[in-house]
Amino acid sequence: MKYRKNLLLLTLLIWIGSDLLTIGFENLLAHFTHLPDNSIIITNSLLIISILYLVNRKYKLAKIFIIPAHDSWLDKLVYIIPIMFYVLRALFPLIYDPDILKMIVSHLPSSLMSLLAMTTGVFFEEYLGRGLIFGALLVYFKHHKWRVQLSILLSALLFSLSHMMNLFNQNAMQTLNQMIYTFAFGCLASMLYIRSGSLLMPFLAHCLWDLPSFLYSSSPLATAPVTLGTFLAQLLMLLIFLTYTFVFINYAETQHYQF
Repeated sequence: MKYRKNLLLLTLLIWIGSDLLTIGFENLLAHFTHLPDNSIIITNSLLIISILYLVNRKYKLAKIFIIPAHDSWLDKLVYIIPIMFYVLRALFPLIYDPDILKMIVSHLPSSLMSLLAMTTGVFFEEYLGRGLIFGALLVYFKHHKWRVQLSILLSALLFSLSHMMNLFNQNAMQTLNQMIYTFAFGCLASMLYIRSGSLLMPFLAHCLWDLPSFLYSSSPLATAPVTLGTFLAQLLMLLIFLTYTFVFINYAETQHYQF
């Protein structure tokens, strides 16, 4: 019991420390260097990933590339359907504004740097959120009847709370709107992780989730204000994601967490 409490405490400290380090280190790099924003994001993400790797090497909480041996096509559909949803969502900006693709091609070097910054940032968030935090919660609630449900909800809550730091560069309504969506996505991503047995699926979904921001960073969609309609749409998305998550949870996830 002491081991589990210490592990949970360590993980919470890593979560808080990662957020503080992200704010502090990125601000230091911005203040004392002339690195572009994308280079700062990449440097910060790689630093934190290295720290998380050392923690995971000791506690072995994150399962990154494991392919389930006995998945049927119906099993695969559970985590393929959300991926397809995010593919369609990522293509929407191109339908809304076809000139975006021309703009991306015309600024290819900077576009590739933005894409690299996005993927390293996503891997850092998934390694921490679904890997270490979710894994530690599964260990902590090892003998609890609602082990999986509690682990999903609490890890999603921490993932959502991490986005409060965006209050530094956007208003409260935009941040609240984002926190609702990140909580919903955090639940879905944990389910994808459990169903697939690998961080690869939530990582792919997360990349596709962030891709529209990369695609239409200069589009009117990127700066659209939060309205009552968009807020209600986020609540509807939350309901859909929670329903999908808890209908298709794989309760046999103990094969991946033999502690």
